[in-house]
Amino acid sequence: MKKVFFLFVLAISLTFCTKTSDTKNFEGKEGKIRIYVCTRGCYQYLISVPSISGDTLFYPINLSNDYKQPEMDGVKITLTYEILGDMTQIYYPSPDDFPLPLFQVKNISVTKIKNSK
Repeated sequence: MKKVFFLFVLAISLTFCTKTSDTKNFEGKEGKIRIYVCTRGCYQYLISVPSISGDTLFYPINLSNDYKQPEMDGVKITLTYEILGDMTQIYYPSPDDFPLPLFQVKNISVTKIKNSK
């Protein structure tokens, strides 16, 4: 009887342990384009997404050239994306215009993006 009860409890607990959501995929999130200058004439285009502890920055590996324009800095967007397992180093210019490491951000793959109102 104890074995049957144990198997019953085990089966129920395994049912509740199934994955219910995928935290690597996000749909319809609001964000902004952010531009970081790495050296003279070199720009890194990031996406800033609001989170509980402030804005989170991501590096979009496949951002459309339409959004890779200096005038896009601060433009509000709505996007669908997947967080990838790798990261990108973000740089800033030194006084002699040599790029210095600033921080790293997670990479994302954008599947849909549009300007917000």
